[in-house]
Amino acid sequence: GRGNAAFMTHRRTAPKFAERGEPGIGRWLGVELRLVADVGFLGMPNAGKSTLLSAASAARPKIADYPFTTIVPNLGVCDLGEEGSGLVLCDIPGLIEGAARGTGLGFSFLRHVQRCKVLLHVVDGTSDDPVGDFEVLNNELAMYDDLLAEKPQVVVLNKCDVSEVREKQDELVEELRMAAGHSRVMTISAATTQNVQELMGRLKKFVEAERKKVEGAS
Repeated sequence: GRGNAAFMTHRRTAPKFAERGEPGIGRWLGVELRLVADVGFLGMPNAGKSTLLSAASAARPKIADYPFTTIVPNLGVCDLGEEGSGLVLCDIPGLIEGAARGTGLGFSFLRHVQRCKVLLHVVDGTSDDPVGDFEVLNNELAMYDDLLAEKPQVVVLNKCDVSEVREKQDELVEELRMAAGHSRVMTISAATTQNVQELMGRLKKFVEAERKKVEGAS
């Protein structure tokens, strides 16, 4: 109904009456929120994503030596020391085979990486099959959303401070490059911060290049 302002006149400047309202239409709406970040961290549980986030930013996510320590996405900002050069990072809870169908925690959080400009695939070098893990997660991305599978990726082989990984890292890097179909693969140790700063610098340049590419296409 109309309020008292609708009945104002020069003589009646503050009407003390109004029309009764009629029943309106009500509805329930579901709103899905997605985090927006420059780089989204992907990887199997315990691959070292949260450790990498804490090494690269001031974020302090929960870190422990058991799977699914991270149960909610964590955001952090990497300050590269130049004005306006902050890199927004998003640590996604660990994904496993079947995540696209709802297995584990992945189904709830895969939507967040849809808004990330670049994906950082963190591969656990101590896994029984690091290359197999990489391929499994890429298959899950493709099953969940074709556009996710096409997002630009950078791949890092983590935990290279472990002697067993260090001994075979050259071989693993070459296999990951073949599996990924590009050369954007490097080794890091999130625990000791080895190559972490270099990685962030490369990611910043890659994100800026991808942004210019999108702007040029539009």
